[in-house]
Amino acid sequence: MIKKIFSTIIFLLFFSSANAAEPTVSSDWLNKNLNNPNVFILDVRNKIDGGGYETFKLEHIPGSVHSDYLKAGWRATVKGVVGQFPGKKSLGELIGGLGIDNKKHVVIVYGGVSSVDFGSAARIYWTFKTIGHENVSILNGGFQGWLGSGNSVVSGENILSPTKFKTRLNKKYFASFSEVQRAEKAKGKQCLIDARPAAFFSGKKKHGKARIAGRLANARNLQEGTMIDSDFKIKSGSEIKSLFGALDVDDYKGYISYCNTGHWAATVWFALSEMAKIPDVKMYDGGMTHWTYDPKRKVDLG
Repeated sequence: MIKKIFSTIIFLLFFSSANAAEPTVSSDWLNKNLNNPNVFILDVRNKIDGGGYETFKLEHIPGSVHSDYLKAGWRATVKGVVGQFPGKKSLGELIGGLGIDNKKHVVIVYGGVSSVDFGSAARIYWTFKTIGHENVSILNGGFQGWLGSGNSVVSGENILSPTKFKTRLNKKYFASFSEVQRAEKAKGKQCLIDARPAAFFSGKKKHGKARIAGRLANARNLQEGTMIDSDFKIKSGSEIKSLFGALDVDDYKGYISYCNTGHWAATVWFALSEMAKIPDVKMYDGGMTHWTYDPKRKVDLG
């Protein structure tokens, strides 16, 4: 009887550790949880970090499964606009096909070589949250951080065990186009946060898929690169709050991050919402590629 009670306690501690999902986990935490059946390690390395499936086959974290952020279907082209939210059905099929069910604590592994690279993990993290899966974390420091900590790697192909993954849209994280329009016209209490580098914000540069250069009216600039430290880890909540405070936007009751295609914006969304715990932060996945495809929509320059 005592043995049974002890086993139950161990199981509950083991299970709860996987379900107490913090926004990020360390390499040390993941190393200790490699054999935890409730933890699913999702390697999303891709062209942005110089990786992909071939790189994954050469070396990866033991037990991880690869899904290329740029190729697998995490973002979609809708009516000619790139970087869009693909929809619940296709995402459910993608995620279930990887072997992820609704009970898994998903740990996302990015390359760990640049701030832009972190956006791959942040966008997929946002996607999981948007389809109702809260039990998700990012491996802070990514794959390079894992290697730098002296942890082991293995080689070989993806080993998939497809299952079913149920989705439900959580509008808490997803900015509707009407919300973006109201914020752009300075109506309501939501503030637009432009996550792009200064040259894009001022209109000196533009994304290849955007019709024209510029920014949304009434937007403030909080560059994604300032959210990441020199080890390509996300900065602490206190550091991010300090950077956010410099924008002087305390009078607003909500915030919408955007960029060109919802990549850089995902990093800023993650930093503000998940690390700094600032309430009511959403993301406009369409960004400037979506906003500018209609010639009637104006932009600001300078």
